[in-house]
Amino acid sequence: MTFTLKPVVFCAAILCSGAVLADPSSVAFYGVVDMGISVDGGGAAGTSTRVTSGMATQSRWGFRGNEELGGGLAAFFVLEGGIHADNGTSTQNNTLFGRTSIVGLRGKLGSVSIGLQDTPLFTVLNVVVDPLRNGIVRSNNLMPPTGFRASNSVLYRSPDMNGFTTALMYVAGEVPGKASASSAVGGSFNYSRGPLNASIAFHRKNNDSATVGGTDPARNLLLGANYNFGPVRGYLGYEINRGPNSAPLNNSAALFGGLPPVPSTDSHDLLLGASIPLGASTVVLTGVHANDRTLRNQDANQFGLAYMYAFSKRSDVYTSYGTIRNHNGAAYTEGNSEEPGTGNRQFAMGLRHRF
Repeated sequence: MTFTLKPVVFCAAILCSGAVLADPSSVAFYGVVDMGISVDGGGAAGTSTRVTSGMATQSRWGFRGNEELGGGLAAFFVLEGGIHADNGTSTQNNTLFGRTSIVGLRGKLGSVSIGLQDTPLFTVLNVVVDPLRNGIVRSNNLMPPTGFRASNSVLYRSPDMNGFTTALMYVAGEVPGKASASSAVGGSFNYSRGPLNASIAFHRKNNDSATVGGTDPARNLLLGANYNFGPVRGYLGYEINRGPNSAPLNNSAALFGGLPPVPSTDSHDLLLGASIPLGASTVVLTGVHANDRTLRNQDANQFGLAYMYAFSKRSDVYTSYGTIRNHNGAAYTEGNSEEPGTGNRQFAMGLRHRF
């Protein structure tokens, strides 16, 4: 649910004390509350049963708005924060707006936004590749990108040109005296027309720091597509990851005993999925294969099944089961949008409401 707020009402709502917005075209308050129960198994500590927030879609709240400036130009902003709805605290390291915090301009030549925002590669993984949008039985369990979101970033999105769009991002490292250290670049090239959505995305992060130089960068390349065949929509993703920090672990703890897991510096990932609409119901099947090409050869396979029933466009219930088969000492865990999980199996059921 969205609604328009007058400038004074909006400022009072967020307790602002600075300058009042100049005649905004619209300001909307929105969010998601997602709550349920998750049961994790397979870890050395035994079964864990929890009331969990944001399994299918991370619980969140936010404000977004725009102001028409004339001549086809508009200013816009988004402030969005994650919520642990089970206890009322903030996610993303207890930040207020840790999901998105941007301001930008939009016109005939596209849009430019500055601040904290999703990387183009993560957007493609969520929107094009993963039929569950990194919620329950998420693709990130086996194929997390180098950067989900990027602070201090500038993002350009092109207008739609006969189905083709482009996104380009630069992330400032902000290391004094070393402009390239901790910086990153990324982008995506996308096509969406009729039943087909296809994208290729990349992300490259410099691993140098204020004290260490000459390191290998983290590099990710993702090819993805989905196609509506009518009774079923098929999903495909293939990712190549190279360099330190190119494939960070979903969970770095030694939850299965033994030594802590080691992230791969050379891996390929494959995702196959299908979404089957059945009236108010939807059935989703996914499979992910992580191929570790280092000498450790710590491969893993994830299989998942999810069911959702929509009471309306805003409210639905869901249930899912996911399992991971680890090989050669790999220690991937079965998680969801809110948490990485504590074992290689997870059953989830919950209620999601959008407003």
